Amino acid sequence: MISNIMSKSLITSNINSSFKDIAFLMKKYDIGFIPISNGNKIVGVITDRDIVVNAISNNINVNEKVESYINKRLIYINSNDSIDTALKVMSQEKIKRLLIVEDRKVVGILSLSDIINKNIDNDLLVKTLKMIWEIDKNDDIYETEIDEFYL
Repeated sequence: MISNIMSKSLITSNINSSFKDIAFLMKKYDIGFIPISNGNKIVGVITDRDIVVNAISNNINVNEKVESYINKRLIYINSNDSIDTALKVMSQEKIKRLLIVEDRKVVGILSLSDIINKNIDNDLLVKTLKMIWEIDKNDDIYETEIDEFYL
């Protein structure tokens, strides 16, 4: 059951937080995923990847609010759901973390790391990892000659 392995320590930030605030929290707690609240309601999430790919690549100011860069599509499952259910959702959505709820109240976060660190032997885990990290084809691939670099 998910409630046995999820992280119950919820590190959150609010909609008015700056990128600097978020980066500080991520570094302090060694996390890459932060739910964003407006009052006592979770209105989105932001990941370290969101910051790099969507914000830094757009030359954000570190003091800018994260509000316009959060992912407002909240993906969650119930704390009584199975690990297989979690892995299926992660695989379908190509995500590494899920909000865990009880009666729509957030009670934790489940990450692939939580599952892996519990040494859960599960064929679906390997399939999920492959789906999440599957490389999408990109027609703009820059290729270098292998002999251009030295050690």
